[in-house]
Amino acid sequence: MYSIKRNDIPLKNLKCIYCDKEFSVESFSNYGVICPCCKRFVSLECEYGYGPVTPCRIYLGEEIAGIVTAEKNHYFLEMNGKRNVLHKTYLEAIHEAEKTVQRSLGIDRKKIDVNIVTKGGSLSFYGDWFGRPYDNFHKILHTAFDGEILEIFFEDGERLLVYNPKNIISSKKKLEIKQAEKVKWLYCSYGKRECNMIIYKLEMGRIFKISKYGTEYLAVDHTCAAVSME
Repeated sequence: MYSIKRNDIPLKNLKCIYCDKEFSVESFSNYGVICPCCKRFVSLECEYGYGPVTPCRIYLGEEIAGIVTAEKNHYFLEMNGKRNVLHKTYLEAIHEAEKTVQRSLGIDRKKIDVNIVTKGGSLSFYGDWFGRPYDNFHKILHTAFDGEILEIFFEDGERLLVYNPKNIISSKKKLEIKQAEKVKWLYCSYGKRECNMIIYKLEMGRIFKISKYGTEYLAVDHTCAAVSME
């Protein structure tokens, strides 16, 4: 993700972490972005803590789907020539507006509860450890599941996306997700703000690992869980 300029208009290039769609939006002081392909939230940039969060553009890909405005602490979504009253305020009003835009597109993903009680631990994917076995502890903050993608958010900004997970087993000391179509692990290099991603894909019964170093085939035992934390 980086900023460029086209015809003197600042642009920001984005890549959806969910479906890998690439697109750009005009840089603005406050804006939220919905992916034009999978229709999931991609990014939110605002002056939170420094100034007002409105007016705030809601992008659907490169197009402006709506604008959040405020008057006397009442918030509105200007969309399709209509003014929609928002029930929440400040940052929550922006999230409410994003959901309103999603519903206008026929997208209404409801969060599904998953019983993950594991607090954290060391991670391995199809038997491939992240770092040395049991050398790192990744603390879980919260989870979200929309029926297709399970997201697990960790301390230090780490994030795990598990596509179509099956057979989730969770205890206080261990988490196992036996099967998945794809796994994305987003982490920051130690001591750096750079974000890296490792992808594990199951294709034709084979496991492939994709990272900044390239793509490699993992000759692993297929009985290993797609995700294991202990």
